[in-house]
Amino acid sequence: MQCWINKVVIITDCSDNIGFAVMEKLAKSGINVIGFTKNESVLEEVTKRLNEMAKTNGKIVLFNCDIVDTKQTIAVFQRIKDEYEGVDVLINNAQYDIDCLVSTGTSEDIKNFIDININALITCIRLAAGSMIERQTRGHIINMNDIISYEIPRDSRKSVYIATKAATTSINEILRHEFRFLKANIKVTNIACGSIEGITETVTDAPKLQVKDVAKLVKLILNTPEHLQVHEIMLDSVIE
Repeated sequence: MQCWINKVVIITDCSDNIGFAVMEKLAKSGINVIGFTKNESVLEEVTKRLNEMAKTNGKIVLFNCDIVDTKQTIAVFQRIKDEYEGVDVLINNAQYDIDCLVSTGTSEDIKNFIDININALITCIRLAAGSMIERQTRGHIINMNDIISYEIPRDSRKSVYIATKAATTSINEILRHEFRFLKANIKVTNIACGSIEGITETVTDAPKLQVKDVAKLVKLILNTPEHLQVHEIMLDSVIE
């Protein structure tokens, strides 16, 4: 992790268990982590958890940022540029996830899926990549995904969620080719996770991933040599 020490990592939602675990893992490695939260109550809760956390080597900063609000997101990225010179790693962890069918879902819910899982994702990618390209620095974009978009259950009621997560996979692959064309030193990685303990609601008693497993994987991917890129990973528990 030597190359990322004192560099800046943005996590677009640090309030859920995955975002918080990744934030803690990277900060303990000496990286400066900026976590986005979307309202004041969430900000206070995450701050409380940070105060109870063991001492870290890096810096952790929380920004109140609703990534659906493009103007607010642009302003926050500008603030990061002014205070920290720019962003070096972007971890897209924010997502909208409820039961919603394409044929019967409400227009409001479908709009929320598109606004959060696609539009906001692309906005953050554009702003982060712009910072990396402008400074001609090494960068990495990690998109947190869901294995459900690869193995669609027959009885799933998450049709729209699955569609937006499939879009994330396509965006990830398109970016890889774009950055190669632009000769930008930016890696992109798609991490598709299975059921996670304490997060994913399932009726089965099968073993689930632990949040710490996901955090360890993120750190492992960032620790790869500069010439090596992990395009895509499917992470799931071993089911006996």
